[in-house]
Amino acid sequence: MLDTQQPSAMTTTMTTTTVALRWLLSAYRAMLPVKVLVTHMKEQLTDESDGGHWSSLEVQALVLDYVLRDPVCDDFPPHKTYVYRFLKSYVSELHDELVAELMEFVLHARVGDVVLSPEDLHHVSYTIPASGQRSENDLVPASPGALVVTCRVASVINEVGLKIWQAGWYLAEYVITHPEVFEDKTVLELGAGVGFTGLVLAQVARPKRVVLSDYAARVMQNLRYNTEVNASRFQCPVDVVTLDWESWDPSTADAELHPDVLLAGDCVYDVAAFPHLVRVLQVFLRLPVATAAEHRALSGARASAARDAETPQPERKAIFAATIRNQKTFQAFLDHLALFAIAYEDVTAAALARMGAQMFPYQDREQIRLCALTRAS
Repeated sequence: MLDTQQPSAMTTTMTTTTVALRWLLSAYRAMLPVKVLVTHMKEQLTDESDGGHWSSLEVQALVLDYVLRDPVCDDFPPHKTYVYRFLKSYVSELHDELVAELMEFVLHARVGDVVLSPEDLHHVSYTIPASGQRSENDLVPASPGALVVTCRVASVINEVGLKIWQAGWYLAEYVITHPEVFEDKTVLELGAGVGFTGLVLAQVARPKRVVLSDYAARVMQNLRYNTEVNASRFQCPVDVVTLDWESWDPSTADAELHPDVLLAGDCVYDVAAFPHLVRVLQVFLRLPVATAAEHRALSGARASAARDAETPQPERKAIFAATIRNQKTFQAFLDHLALFAIAYEDVTAAALARMGAQMFPYQDREQIRLCALTRAS
C-alpha cells in the first residue's frame, strides 16, 4: 500500500519550509533533474531565522527524514544512481556543518560507474492533485493523505512500452479534470504501456471498470506489476489484458469487459499500423469492419439504409491524445478516419480550459491534440 504520511518533524517547521519540502518530495519521487531540486531548495529556503535556510542543520534533518526516508520511496525507490547524484549534489553545496546521518546516506548510496541496460527498471511516483490543489513548476506537491501513483519504468529512454509518454501525462490531466466523462463507464486503454493514465483513472473518476491493454510480453508483465502495487487505491476493478489490434473483437469477449470509452495516448505515430488501429475503432464503434474499397462501395443510400437497419445502441466514444511530431503522419490518420466513416473532433481547446496549469513534468504540451472519435452521422 502506498503511504504518504508525513513525519512528525514536519509539524515543527514554518510554513515556507513545509511548502518547499513538499515540492521537493514530489520532485524526488518523480526523479526530476537533480539540478532542478537543488536550485529550488536554494531559491525557496533562504530564511536564516528558525533554521529555515537550505543549508542549516534543521533543514538537512528534514530532507533526511521527509525525503530520503519517505515511505513511498522506501517501498518503490528511484534509481540508485539518481539517489546518489542528488545526495552528492546537495552535500557538495553544504560548506559548514553536516548532519552525520546525511553523510552516512551518501556513503551508503555511493555507486560506481553504471552502464544502463534495457533490462534496468526503477520506480517513479507522482502525486495526484486533490480538489482545488494547484501544481507548482509542473508538479503537484506532496501533501498528507494525497493519492499517489507509482510506476516501474525503464531506465533507458528508448524502451517504448516501458516509459510514460507525453500524451499519457496529458490524458491523465484530462481524466483528473473531466471525471464525469468516465463515471460509471467501462474504459479500455489501448497501448497502456506502464499504465499511468489508467491507474490515475481508476483512482479519481469512479469508472465501472478499467481495462489496460498492450501486447509485448515484457510490457504486459510490467503493466501487471504496476497495477498490483497501486491496487489498494482503486475505486473500481482493473483488468490487464493482452490485445492484438489485428484480431480484437469485443463481441467474443467477456460481457463485463465491453468498453464504453476507448482511451489511447501517443498511438498515432506509425502509418503502417493505421489499418489495424482503424479496425479496432471500427469494431469498437460498431461500424462494419470493411476494407476501404468496400466502404466506398457502400455509399449514399445503401450506407444510410444499412445504418438505419441496425439496432439503436448507446453512442460510444474514443478519446485519443496525440503528440504531433509530424503533421503529415497525423493528417494520414485523419484521412483514414474519414475513409472509414469515423468522425473526428478536436477538443483540445475546450479540454485545456478546464485542465489549467500543467500537473506533471512533461514537455511539448502545446504539440498535443485531444481527439474525440465517434461514428459519422
